[in-house]
Amino acid sequence: MPHEQALLLTISWAVGLGLAAQLVAHRLRIPAIVLLLVTGVLAGPSVLGWVHPEYMGEGLGVLVKLAVAVILFEGALSLRLEDLRRAASEVRGLITTGVVVTWVLATLAAYALAGFTWPLAILFGSLMTVTGPTVVQPLLRRVRVPRKLKAILEGEAILVDPVGAVLAVAVMDVVLGLSGAHPLTWYGAVWAYFGRLLTGGAVGAVGALLLSRLFRRHDWVPLELRNLVALAGVWVAFAAAEALLPEAGLMAAVAMGLVFQRSEVPEERRLRHFKEQLTVLGISVLFILLAADLPLAVVREAGWPAVWTALVLALVVRPLAVAAATWRSPLSWREKFFVAWIGPRGIVAASVASLFALALRGAGIPGGDALLAAVFVTIFVTVTLAGLTAPWVARLLGLTRRTGKLAILVGAGPLARKVGQLMKEHGRQVVLIDRNQSLVWAARRAGLEAVLGNALEEDTLASVGADEAETLLAATTNAEVNVLAVAIAREEFHTARAYPVVDAKGVSAEMVEQIGGQIAFGRPIDIRDWEHALNYEPVVTLEWPVPEGFAGGAVGQLELPDFLLPLVRLRGEEAEIVHAAQTWSRGERVVFVARAPEDEVRAALDALAQG
Repeated sequence: MPHEQALLLTISWAVGLGLAAQLVAHRLRIPAIVLLLVTGVLAGPSVLGWVHPEYMGEGLGVLVKLAVAVILFEGALSLRLEDLRRAASEVRGLITTGVVVTWVLATLAAYALAGFTWPLAILFGSLMTVTGPTVVQPLLRRVRVPRKLKAILEGEAILVDPVGAVLAVAVMDVVLGLSGAHPLTWYGAVWAYFGRLLTGGAVGAVGALLLSRLFRRHDWVPLELRNLVALAGVWVAFAAAEALLPEAGLMAAVAMGLVFQRSEVPEERRLRHFKEQLTVLGISVLFILLAADLPLAVVREAGWPAVWTALVLALVVRPLAVAAATWRSPLSWREKFFVAWIGPRGIVAASVASLFALALRGAGIPGGDALLAAVFVTIFVTVTLAGLTAPWVARLLGLTRRTGKLAILVGAGPLARKVGQLMKEHGRQVVLIDRNQSLVWAARRAGLEAVLGNALEEDTLASVGADEAETLLAATTNAEVNVLAVAIAREEFHTARAYPVVDAKGVSAEMVEQIGGQIAFGRPIDIRDWEHALNYEPVVTLEWPVPEGFAGGAVGQLELPDFLLPLVRLRGEEAEIVHAAQTWSRGERVVFVARAPEDEVRAALDALAQG
């Protein structure tokens, strides 16, 4: 087969198989990287022979660097700086004390368990100091934990990548220097680390300032070219840092993302969305290519010692490093345990290890392939362990409770204010959004946080924390607007618990099902009529304990009188908005509002209890 055709097939297979693995992982709700690694090994020369990374030559290393630049830039761009400031002490401890402890203990584990020589073990230990936003961020989208925990894990993953990777590169320089591959001095070794961080940080900051200044001039960069100009800017800054000092580009990408998001750039959310898509593509292709480039015989040779080393890193080294880094932190033991449990390695460890294997091979130093195999085994073990067990561990530790979680209410009319007050009374953080200034003022007078804005604009939702919101209720008087707001929340912010209030006129149940939502309060209602009643009529509010043996089915199937409207379900300390697919069971309480005398309401609830 001609080389050109073989290269074309390799790239095509890598893209196709990578995205197919992403789709299957999404369907099965498992970490995508696990499938990507398995698929890459199976598609590589050792098994099926569909993907041949060796045909790419030095181009594979260039592709890896460019993709990692986009991945790190997108991760830094998505990191909420306000949350990072609240978690600053914990993140600082993890990327300083945590890195040192991990390096030392991982080195000892590699020497004792994997049988590495000391130089190789030290190099492996430095590689294990990174975690990776490409694994941590998707995982945290599936596990709803408190915002501070999320900020700690994301902040560590994004900032430790350049810190750990540059450390590994500096250690590599020392290993090569001691082997005689190139001259080595003590000040050269120090500059190899701190020089790369400083150079990369400066280049990234300057690049971000220039790019943001360019974007604020609407007449210079048309909207349709902004995403591509930003991509070019990231790669130019990355290349400039690399030209000044090899491997300084990692820090440049992170610094550029952090500085750029502080610059109040118009249409930043669209740019972030574009970068997220590029990140998914980059991760998919890279893991297929890098896994295919790993000879299966080398993995077999690494065998159980590599597996035991990976397990020790996950179950012993990571907890000790987190304990040392957070021993003065006010985090509870449950929160520290969860942080210690989430330490998967990602694309940066894989890509740097691949480059190291080539460098060691070129310098005539044995062990490069064994190092690469141990790194890939560690990635597979840590990603599988964290990805498959994180939701269960979070629930076991009580970190997924909805108490204190953010609920966004679209609309600030009487109905939304009533729901907001109920949610707030039971420990939920609530913010209302409305375009009507008088309704916003009314909500604030009622003691609720309210924002003037259009909830159909992504920037407005993002500004009130939609990325972190656990619940969204769209309760304006316009049912079409409510459905559209829920669609945006679900599609753009992955808000699973998003419910529209609808009427029986313009919006059908099928329309709500198409966006994957559920009708709020269980049924269509006359929104304006209820708004008027809450404003001007005597409305009864009461709490109904669900009786033993209640088997009424989903709320949407209950036959409730028109004058009775269930708003909030209380389960222990948790408050959740009632919706059509919700079911009630003994021990729970439901808060109703009713436009009828209390004795008539009680009679209706007694009839409901009896089925």
